[in-house]
Amino acid sequence: MAVRKEKDYLIDIAARHKYRNQTEAYHKKYLEWRTDPKNPFGYKFVHDSRVRTYVDGEGFLEETPLANERTALVNCYRVMGAALLIMAAVAFVKLIVMQLLFAIPNGGRLYRPRDGETVMMISDSAAYTLLTLNILEYILPIFFIKAATRLPRKIAVPLRKSLNISSTNAVMMMLVIMAIGRVVNGVIAELLFKIKLDIPYYDYIRPTGTTATVICGLGQHVIVAIFIEVLFRGYLLQMFRQFGDSLAIIVTSIAGCLTLYDISQAGYLFCVGIFIGTVTIRSGSIKNACIMRSIARFLNYLLSFLPELVGEFWGKVAELSACILIMFTALIVYMRLNSRQRWSFDVSRSGTYLTLSAKLRQLLVSPLIWMWIVTALAMSVLLVRIV
Repeated sequence: MAVRKEKDYLIDIAARHKYRNQTEAYHKKYLEWRTDPKNPFGYKFVHDSRVRTYVDGEGFLEETPLANERTALVNCYRVMGAALLIMAAVAFVKLIVMQLLFAIPNGGRLYRPRDGETVMMISDSAAYTLLTLNILEYILPIFFIKAATRLPRKIAVPLRKSLNISSTNAVMMMLVIMAIGRVVNGVIAELLFKIKLDIPYYDYIRPTGTTATVICGLGQHVIVAIFIEVLFRGYLLQMFRQFGDSLAIIVTSIAGCLTLYDISQAGYLFCVGIFIGTVTIRSGSIKNACIMRSIARFLNYLLSFLPELVGEFWGKVAELSACILIMFTALIVYMRLNSRQRWSFDVSRSGTYLTLSAKLRQLLVSPLIWMWIVTALAMSVLLVRIV
Protein backbone atom coordinates (compact mmCIF):
# COMPACT_ATOMS: atom_id res chain seq x y z
CA MET A 1 0.00 0.00 0.00
CA ALA A 2 1.47 3.34 -1.09
CA VAL A 3 2.14 5.88 1.63
CA ARG A 4 0.72 9.32 0.87
CA LYS A 5 3.20 12.15 1.23
CA GLU A 6 2.58 15.34 3.17
CA LYS A 7 2.00 17.39 0.01
CA ASP A 8 -0.72 15.00 -1.15
CA TYR A 9 -2.99 16.37 1.57
CA LEU A 10 -2.43 20.03 0.64
CA ILE A 11 -4.73 21.81 -1.84
CA ASP A 12 -3.50 25.19 -3.12
CA ILE A 13 -6.73 27.02 -4.00
CA ALA A 14 -5.08 29.92 -5.83
CA ALA A 15 -2.80 27.69 -7.91
CA ARG A 16 -5.74 25.49 -8.97
CA HIS A 17 -7.84 28.41 -10.18
CA LYS A 18 -7.62 28.62 -13.98
CA TYR A 19 -8.54 31.66 -16.04
CA ARG A 20 -10.29 30.69 -19.23
CA ASN A 21 -8.65 31.46 -22.59
CA GLN A 22 -5.47 32.84 -21.06
CA THR A 23 -1.81 31.91 -21.44
CA GLU A 24 0.37 30.21 -18.88
CA ALA A 25 2.27 33.50 -18.52
CA TYR A 26 -1.03 35.18 -17.52
CA HIS A 27 -1.76 32.43 -14.98
CA LYS A 28 1.74 32.73 -13.51
CA LYS A 29 1.53 36.52 -13.20
CA TYR A 30 -1.95 36.35 -11.69
CA LEU A 31 -0.86 33.71 -9.15
CA GLU A 32 2.12 35.84 -8.10
CA TRP A 33 -0.09 38.90 -7.67
CA ARG A 34 -2.98 37.33 -5.78
CA THR A 35 -0.78 35.28 -3.41
CA ASP A 36 1.53 38.16 -2.48
CA PRO A 37 1.31 38.43 1.35
CA LYS A 38 1.34 42.24 1.03
CA ASN A 39 -1.60 42.26 -1.40
CA PRO A 40 -4.97 42.72 0.37
CA PHE A 41 -6.91 42.35 -2.91
CA GLY A 42 -6.02 38.72 -3.53
CA TYR A 43 -6.12 35.63 -1.38
CA LYS A 44 -4.10 32.47 -0.97
CA PHE A 45 -5.39 29.42 0.82
CA VAL A 46 -3.54 26.14 1.13
CA HIS A 47 -6.07 23.67 2.46
CA ASP A 48 -4.94 20.65 4.45
CA SER A 49 -7.56 17.98 3.78
CA ARG A 50 -6.66 16.24 7.06
CA VAL A 51 -7.50 19.25 9.22
CA ARG A 52 -10.89 19.34 10.92
CA THR A 53 -12.49 22.02 13.08
CA TYR A 54 -14.98 21.08 15.77
CA VAL A 55 -18.18 23.16 15.92
CA ASP A 56 -20.71 22.59 18.73
CA GLY A 57 -23.81 20.91 17.37
CA GLU A 58 -22.23 20.25 13.98
CA GLY A 59 -19.24 18.07 14.77
CA PHE A 60 -15.95 18.19 12.88
CA LEU A 61 -15.89 20.40 9.76
CA GLU A 62 -13.21 20.87 7.16
CA GLU A 63 -11.51 24.26 7.12
CA THR A 64 -12.45 26.39 4.13
CA PRO A 65 -11.03 29.63 2.67
CA LEU A 66 -14.32 31.48 3.12
CA ALA A 67 -12.87 34.15 5.39
CA ASN A 68 -9.85 34.72 3.15
CA GLU A 69 -11.98 35.01 0.04
CA ARG A 70 -14.53 37.28 1.71
CA THR A 71 -11.84 39.65 2.98
CA ALA A 72 -10.24 39.96 -0.46
CA LEU A 73 -13.64 40.45 -2.09
CA VAL A 74 -14.60 43.20 0.38
CA ASN A 75 -11.31 44.99 -0.38
CA CYS A 76 -11.90 44.71 -4.14
CA TYR A 77 -15.40 46.17 -3.76
CA ARG A 78 -13.90 48.96 -1.66
CA VAL A 79 -11.33 49.94 -4.29
CA MET A 80 -13.96 49.73 -7.04
CA GLY A 81 -16.33 51.97 -5.07
CA ALA A 82 -13.56 54.51 -4.49
CA ALA A 83 -12.67 54.50 -8.21
CA LEU A 84 -16.30 55.06 -9.20
CA LEU A 85 -16.57 57.93 -6.70
CA ILE A 86 -13.52 59.51 -8.36
CA MET A 87 -15.38 59.26 -11.69
CA ALA A 88 -18.43 60.92 -10.17
CA ALA A 89 -16.27 63.67 -8.67
CA VAL A 90 -14.76 64.46 -12.08
CA ALA A 91 -18.26 64.48 -13.62
CA PHE A 92 -19.40 66.97 -10.98
CA VAL A 93 -16.31 69.15 -11.57
CA LYS A 94 -17.18 69.05 -15.27
CA LEU A 95 -20.62 70.51 -14.49
CA ILE A 96 -19.04 73.38 -12.55
CA VAL A 97 -16.22 74.09 -15.02
CA MET A 98 -18.49 74.18 -18.06
CA GLN A 99 -20.95 76.44 -16.27
CA LEU A 100 -18.41 78.87 -14.79
CA LEU A 101 -15.96 79.11 -17.69
CA PHE A 102 -18.30 78.82 -20.68
CA ALA A 103 -21.84 79.40 -19.28
CA ILE A 104 -22.80 75.95 -20.63
CA PRO A 105 -25.31 74.12 -18.42
CA ASN A 106 -25.47 70.39 -17.64
CA GLY A 107 -21.79 69.79 -18.28
CA GLY A 108 -22.21 70.22 -22.02
CA ARG A 109 -24.58 67.24 -22.32
CA LEU A 110 -26.76 67.26 -25.44
CA TYR A 111 -30.52 66.91 -25.30
CA ARG A 112 -32.90 65.91 -28.08
CA PRO A 113 -34.00 68.93 -30.14
CA ARG A 114 -37.74 69.58 -29.68
CA ASP A 115 -40.30 71.89 -31.27
CA GLY A 116 -37.94 73.62 -33.66
CA GLU A 117 -35.00 73.70 -31.26
CA THR A 118 -31.52 73.22 -32.66
CA VAL A 119 -28.76 71.10 -31.15
CA MET A 120 -26.57 73.17 -28.84
CA MET A 121 -23.21 73.91 -30.45
CA ILE A 122 -20.29 74.90 -28.25
CA SER A 123 -17.08 76.80 -28.96
CA ASP A 124 -13.93 74.94 -29.89
CA SER A 125 -12.22 75.88 -26.62
CA ALA A 126 -15.21 74.61 -24.64
CA ALA A 127 -15.19 71.40 -26.71
CA TYR A 128 -11.51 70.74 -26.05
CA THR A 129 -11.99 71.41 -22.33
CA LEU A 130 -14.96 69.04 -22.24
CA LEU A 131 -13.03 66.34 -24.11
CA THR A 132 -10.10 66.66 -21.68
CA LEU A 133 -12.42 66.29 -18.68
CA ASN A 134 -14.16 63.31 -20.30
CA ILE A 135 -10.80 61.59 -20.72
CA LEU A 136 -9.79 62.43 -17.13
CA GLU A 137 -13.05 60.89 -15.93
CA TYR A 138 -11.66 57.47 -16.90
CA ILE A 139 -7.89 57.97 -16.64
CA LEU A 140 -7.94 59.01 -12.98
CA PRO A 141 -9.85 55.89 -11.77
CA ILE A 142 -7.52 53.70 -13.85
CA PHE A 143 -4.45 55.27 -12.22
CA PHE A 144 -6.07 54.96 -8.79
CA ILE A 145 -6.85 51.23 -9.20
CA LYS A 146 -3.40 50.58 -10.63
CA ALA A 147 -1.70 52.36 -7.71
CA ALA A 148 -3.95 50.76 -5.06
CA THR A 149 -3.91 47.16 -6.29
CA ARG A 150 -0.57 47.03 -8.14
CA LEU A 151 -2.27 44.74 -10.63
CA PRO A 152 0.33 44.03 -13.38
CA ARG A 153 -0.50 45.61 -16.75
CA LYS A 154 -0.25 42.26 -18.57
CA ILE A 155 -3.09 40.98 -16.38
CA ALA A 156 -5.10 44.21 -16.26
CA VAL A 157 -5.01 44.78 -20.03
CA PRO A 158 -4.80 41.37 -21.75
CA LEU A 159 -3.93 41.87 -25.41
CA ARG A 160 -3.36 38.34 -26.64
CA LYS A 161 -4.63 37.20 -30.02
CA SER A 162 -8.40 36.79 -29.72
CA LEU A 163 -9.73 33.24 -29.37
CA ASN A 164 -13.09 31.57 -30.05
CA ILE A 165 -14.75 34.61 -31.62
CA SER A 166 -13.93 36.90 -34.54
CA SER A 167 -14.06 40.68 -34.28
CA THR A 168 -16.67 40.73 -37.07
CA ASN A 169 -18.89 38.35 -35.12
CA ALA A 170 -18.60 40.44 -31.98
CA VAL A 171 -19.27 43.72 -33.79
CA MET A 172 -22.36 42.30 -35.53
CA MET A 173 -23.95 41.30 -32.23
CA MET A 174 -22.95 44.61 -30.67
CA LEU A 175 -24.76 46.45 -33.48
CA VAL A 176 -27.90 44.40 -32.82
CA ILE A 177 -27.80 45.36 -29.13
CA MET A 178 -27.04 48.98 -30.02
CA ALA A 179 -29.95 49.22 -32.46
CA ILE A 180 -32.42 47.68 -30.02
CA GLY A 181 -31.10 49.83 -27.17
CA ARG A 182 -31.33 53.04 -29.20
CA VAL A 183 -34.97 52.37 -30.10
CA VAL A 184 -35.89 51.48 -26.51
CA ASN A 185 -34.05 54.52 -25.14
CA GLY A 186 -35.87 56.71 -27.67
CA VAL A 187 -39.23 55.37 -26.49
CA ILE A 188 -38.30 55.93 -22.84
CA ALA A 189 -37.18 59.49 -23.67
CA GLU A 190 -40.53 60.22 -25.32
CA LEU A 191 -42.47 58.81 -22.36
CA LEU A 192 -40.45 60.92 -19.92
CA PHE A 193 -41.00 63.99 -22.08
CA LYS A 194 -44.76 63.45 -21.68
CA ILE A 195 -44.31 64.15 -17.98
CA LYS A 196 -42.07 67.17 -18.70
CA LEU A 197 -38.73 65.48 -18.11
CA ASP A 198 -35.93 65.67 -20.67
CA ILE A 199 -32.95 63.33 -20.41
CA PRO A 200 -29.46 63.68 -21.96
CA TYR A 201 -29.10 62.55 -25.58
CA TYR A 202 -25.91 60.48 -25.13
CA ASP A 203 -22.54 62.12 -24.35
CA TYR A 204 -21.73 63.80 -27.67
CA ILE A 205 -19.60 66.90 -28.20
CA ARG A 206 -20.74 69.28 -30.95
CA PRO A 207 -18.15 72.07 -31.56
CA THR A 208 -18.70 74.88 -34.04
CA GLY A 209 -15.39 74.33 -35.91
CA THR A 210 -14.75 71.52 -38.38
CA THR A 211 -11.31 70.62 -37.01
CA ALA A 212 -12.61 70.54 -33.45
CA THR A 213 -15.52 68.34 -34.59
CA VAL A 214 -13.11 65.80 -36.07
CA ILE A 215 -10.75 65.87 -33.08
CA CYS A 216 -13.56 65.62 -30.52
CA GLY A 217 -15.28 62.90 -32.57
CA LEU A 218 -12.13 60.78 -32.58
CA GLY A 219 -11.33 61.62 -28.97
CA GLN A 220 -14.79 60.88 -27.63
CA HIS A 221 -15.56 57.79 -29.69
CA VAL A 222 -12.12 56.18 -29.92
CA ILE A 223 -9.89 57.40 -27.08
CA VAL A 224 -12.66 57.60 -24.46
CA ALA A 225 -14.12 54.29 -25.72
CA ILE A 226 -10.73 52.59 -25.21
CA PHE A 227 -10.35 54.03 -21.70
CA ILE A 228 -13.85 52.83 -20.82
CA GLU A 229 -12.87 49.29 -21.73
CA VAL A 230 -9.45 49.50 -20.06
CA LEU A 231 -11.24 50.49 -16.83
CA PHE A 232 -14.23 48.12 -16.89
CA ARG A 233 -13.14 45.13 -19.01
CA GLY A 234 -9.49 45.67 -18.11
CA TYR A 235 -8.60 46.52 -14.53
CA LEU A 236 -11.94 45.82 -12.85
CA LEU A 237 -12.99 42.68 -14.72
CA GLN A 238 -9.53 41.11 -14.48
CA MET A 239 -9.26 41.93 -10.76
CA PHE A 240 -12.57 40.20 -10.05
CA ARG A 241 -11.80 37.10 -12.16
CA GLN A 242 -10.21 35.42 -9.13
CA PHE A 243 -13.75 35.20 -7.70
CA GLY A 244 -15.19 33.63 -10.87
CA ASP A 245 -15.89 34.90 -14.37
CA SER A 246 -19.64 35.18 -13.82
CA LEU A 247 -19.21 37.53 -10.87
CA ALA A 248 -16.60 39.58 -12.73
CA ILE A 249 -18.96 40.15 -15.66
CA ILE A 250 -21.98 40.98 -13.48
CA VAL A 251 -20.12 43.35 -11.15
CA THR A 252 -18.45 45.31 -13.96
CA SER A 253 -21.76 45.54 -15.82
CA ILE A 254 -23.45 46.97 -12.72
CA ALA A 255 -20.57 49.43 -12.30
CA GLY A 256 -20.77 50.55 -15.91
CA CYS A 257 -24.53 50.94 -16.24
CA LEU A 258 -24.79 54.05 -14.05
CA THR A 259 -21.67 55.90 -15.19
CA LEU A 260 -23.53 57.93 -17.84
CA TYR A 261 -25.77 59.20 -15.03
CA ASP A 262 -28.92 58.44 -16.98
CA ILE A 263 -31.36 56.01 -15.35
CA SER A 264 -33.27 55.55 -18.62
CA GLN A 265 -30.19 53.96 -20.24
CA ALA A 266 -29.12 51.85 -17.25
CA GLY A 267 -30.83 48.68 -18.54
CA TYR A 268 -29.33 49.06 -22.01
CA LEU A 269 -25.84 49.73 -20.64
CA PHE A 270 -26.11 46.75 -18.29
CA CYS A 271 -26.88 44.46 -21.25
CA VAL A 272 -23.99 46.00 -23.21
CA GLY A 273 -21.68 45.35 -20.25
CA ILE A 274 -22.78 41.72 -19.98
CA PHE A 275 -22.16 41.13 -23.69
CA ILE A 276 -18.80 42.93 -23.87
CA GLY A 277 -17.63 41.23 -20.68
CA THR A 278 -18.57 37.83 -22.09
CA VAL A 279 -16.73 38.54 -25.34
CA THR A 280 -13.66 39.68 -23.36
CA ILE A 281 -13.61 36.45 -21.33
CA ARG A 282 -14.32 34.27 -24.36
CA SER A 283 -11.66 35.92 -26.52
CA GLY A 284 -9.03 36.36 -23.81
CA SER A 285 -8.39 39.96 -24.90
CA ILE A 286 -9.90 43.44 -24.56
CA LYS A 287 -9.20 44.24 -28.22
CA ASN A 288 -12.68 43.19 -29.36
CA ALA A 289 -14.23 45.17 -26.50
CA CYS A 290 -12.45 48.35 -27.65
CA ILE A 291 -13.45 47.79 -31.29
CA MET A 292 -17.08 47.07 -30.40
CA ARG A 293 -17.39 50.09 -28.13
CA SER A 294 -15.80 52.48 -30.67
CA ILE A 295 -17.95 51.35 -33.60
CA ALA A 296 -21.18 51.45 -31.58
CA ARG A 297 -20.41 54.94 -30.25
CA PHE A 298 -19.50 56.25 -33.71
CA LEU A 299 -22.67 54.84 -35.25
CA ASN A 300 -24.81 56.32 -32.48
CA TYR A 301 -23.08 59.64 -33.07
CA LEU A 302 -23.79 59.59 -36.81
CA LEU A 303 -27.45 58.69 -36.26
CA SER A 304 -27.83 61.75 -34.02
CA PHE A 305 -27.42 64.00 -37.10
CA LEU A 306 -30.58 62.68 -38.79
CA PRO A 307 -33.09 65.04 -37.08
CA GLU A 308 -30.96 68.02 -38.11
CA LEU A 309 -30.84 66.90 -41.73
CA VAL A 310 -34.50 66.04 -42.31
CA GLY A 311 -36.38 67.57 -39.36
CA GLU A 312 -37.54 66.19 -36.03
CA PHE A 313 -40.41 63.96 -37.25
CA TRP A 314 -38.69 62.50 -40.31
CA GLY A 315 -35.47 62.29 -38.31
CA LYS A 316 -37.19 59.93 -35.86
CA VAL A 317 -38.60 57.89 -38.75
CA ALA A 318 -35.18 57.72 -40.42
CA GLU A 319 -33.50 56.82 -37.13
CA LEU A 320 -35.98 54.01 -36.45
CA SER A 321 -35.62 52.71 -40.00
CA ALA A 322 -31.81 52.81 -39.75
CA CYS A 323 -31.88 50.94 -36.43
CA ILE A 324 -34.17 48.24 -37.85
CA LEU A 325 -31.95 47.89 -40.92
CA ILE A 326 -28.81 47.68 -38.77
CA MET A 327 -30.41 45.11 -36.48
CA PHE A 328 -31.61 42.74 -39.21
CA THR A 329 -28.45 43.08 -41.32
CA ALA A 330 -26.24 42.43 -38.32
CA LEU A 331 -28.37 39.46 -37.23
CA ILE A 332 -28.14 37.86 -40.67
CA VAL A 333 -24.37 38.33 -40.83
CA TYR A 334 -23.95 37.05 -37.27
CA MET A 335 -26.08 33.94 -37.92
CA ARG A 336 -24.04 33.11 -41.03
CA LEU A 337 -20.76 33.51 -39.14
CA ASN A 338 -22.02 31.70 -36.07
CA SER A 339 -23.19 28.69 -38.12
CA ARG A 340 -19.54 28.04 -38.92
CA GLN A 341 -17.95 28.87 -35.59
CA ARG A 342 -20.67 27.58 -33.23
CA TRP A 343 -19.91 30.35 -30.77
CA SER A 344 -22.06 30.62 -27.66
CA PHE A 345 -22.46 33.07 -24.80
CA ASP A 346 -21.53 30.71 -21.99
CA VAL A 347 -18.58 31.60 -19.75
CA SER A 348 -16.47 29.60 -17.35
CA ARG A 349 -18.06 29.05 -13.96
CA SER A 350 -14.81 28.51 -12.09
CA GLY A 351 -15.83 27.63 -8.59
CA THR A 352 -14.69 29.48 -5.49
CA TYR A 353 -15.84 28.83 -1.96
CA LEU A 354 -18.30 31.72 -1.70
CA THR A 355 -21.52 31.27 -3.66
CA LEU A 356 -22.47 33.84 -6.31
CA SER A 357 -25.35 35.08 -4.14
CA ALA A 358 -23.01 35.51 -1.17
CA LYS A 359 -20.57 37.50 -3.32
CA LEU A 360 -23.34 39.78 -4.55
CA ARG A 361 -24.57 40.29 -0.99
CA GLN A 362 -21.11 41.60 -0.13
CA LEU A 363 -21.54 44.12 -2.95
CA LEU A 364 -24.85 45.28 -1.52
CA VAL A 365 -23.41 45.91 1.94
CA SER A 366 -20.30 47.77 0.78
CA PRO A 367 -20.45 51.38 2.14
CA LEU A 368 -18.38 52.85 -0.71
CA ILE A 369 -20.54 51.14 -3.33
CA TRP A 370 -23.66 52.62 -1.73
CA MET A 371 -22.02 56.05 -1.57
CA TRP A 372 -21.32 55.77 -5.29
CA ILE A 373 -24.87 54.60 -6.10
CA VAL A 374 -26.38 57.55 -4.20
CA THR A 375 -23.93 59.92 -5.91
CA ALA A 376 -24.73 58.47 -9.35
CA LEU A 377 -28.46 58.86 -8.74
CA ALA A 378 -27.93 62.44 -7.57
CA MET A 379 -25.92 63.19 -10.74
CA SER A 380 -28.73 61.65 -12.82
CA VAL A 381 -31.23 64.00 -11.18
CA LEU A 382 -28.96 67.02 -11.78
CA LEU A 383 -28.80 66.21 -15.51
CA VAL A 384 -32.57 65.94 -15.99
CA ARG A 385 -34.17 69.07 -17.50
CA ILE A 386 -37.66 70.17 -16.50
CA VAL A 387 -39.49 71.30 -19.64
